[in-house]
Amino acid sequence: MQSKNYVKLSVLSLILITALAGCGCGCKKKEEIKVEEQPAEPVVATIPYDKPENASPITGLACDNYQKRSFGVMYSGSNDARPYWKNLDKADFVLEMPHRMHNEPRLMGIFQCDVPNEIGPMRSGRIDHMSVADSLGAVFVTWGKSIVAKSAMDKEFADNLEVGNGTKSSDGTRAGYIDSSIKFYSANSAYADLNGIIGMSKDKGYSGDNIFEGFKHQGEIAMEERPDYGMVDVKFDTSSYRIKYQYDKETNSYKRFHKGEPSKDMISGEQYAPKNIIGIIAKRDSWLAEKDYVAEGLLDPWDGVPQEKVESNQYPNMQLGDPWFDTKFEGDAKFYMNGQEYKGTWKREKGQNKPFKFYYEDGSEVHFVSGQIWMHVLPHGQKVGYEDAEEYAERLEDEAAEGTEVQ
Repeated sequence: MQSKNYVKLSVLSLILITALAGCGCGCKKKEEIKVEEQPAEPVVATIPYDKPENASPITGLACDNYQKRSFGVMYSGSNDARPYWKNLDKADFVLEMPHRMHNEPRLMGIFQCDVPNEIGPMRSGRIDHMSVADSLGAVFVTWGKSIVAKSAMDKEFADNLEVGNGTKSSDGTRAGYIDSSIKFYSANSAYADLNGIIGMSKDKGYSGDNIFEGFKHQGEIAMEERPDYGMVDVKFDTSSYRIKYQYDKETNSYKRFHKGEPSKDMISGEQYAPKNIIGIIAKRDSWLAEKDYVAEGLLDPWDGVPQEKVESNQYPNMQLGDPWFDTKFEGDAKFYMNGQEYKGTWKREKGQNKPFKFYYEDGSEVHFVSGQIWMHVLPHGQKVGYEDAEEYAERLEDEAAEGTEVQ
């Protein structure tokens, strides 16, 4: 079946040919005939995919804006802000990753195909998020920024925009605003209008054309081959941020739950249900003022930062191949799509403007199912787990025997 991993084994025969040498000498000479081993076929079967002429390079879906530049907009990840997320379900790609040492995540929605006039609640940007936005060719959009992110943004290491309450493009289109009808304690109810952001990008002279080469894509698994159950468990070390995704056979997607409740978008009212999930456990470091990053072949992260504001141990640095702090440019990854779990790796070349590449364990490049991709990056010591139908049945049996309640 297409949804199962398989290895085609080649059976090789060693043929020994014995020749008699000399007339009646009785000597035997053995000659080995070496047969080259044929390379194994890829372990992961790729389901045929009818690529639309106007396919988004990110999702693989038909998209009127497929040739246009994308925008990476920062979202608050605070628990009290989550009920007020607007239009995150319209993002083509979502990154969820810690932004401080206490592990609270922030999110970044990458928008290309849709142009919502309400995006947020927004928060400030971090270097790691900017690096991921840049890997997708997106303009990085923030509501504020850390001192190091400010330095990098000011030096235009990546195309970027900062919006605030009342920000507009030169033609008067609203770009940033406060939604006074929404109140929560962790931050302002700050939102963006992508129409105004696009105008601000033009004002700044940024290219409006897509510059991302795109992911590989594949089709969807046949209904009769889809599993009845699958659960992806994103285990932050703080239980309040723990996320679960339950596989939905009918839609071939992963329905998102937070604290046991469906995680829904404020505008559409629909439950978030990406077609693809990426799980990465990255080495987490702290920025160190005394470390010589330039000596390690990296850009100087403190260039332009006042000496009194050079920071240590405040913000986490996830080793994801950024050109300022990172010496690690590949690592393990897990992929969830078509009702299956796949193990593999992520890789990036060293330097600026380098895309992520994703590979299965056999070395072949990952083909994502056409649709939204949600990437979770967690620090070492945390986990992205998976429970399939067989494991679920065993757990039900064990919990029934123990008289415990099934979660």
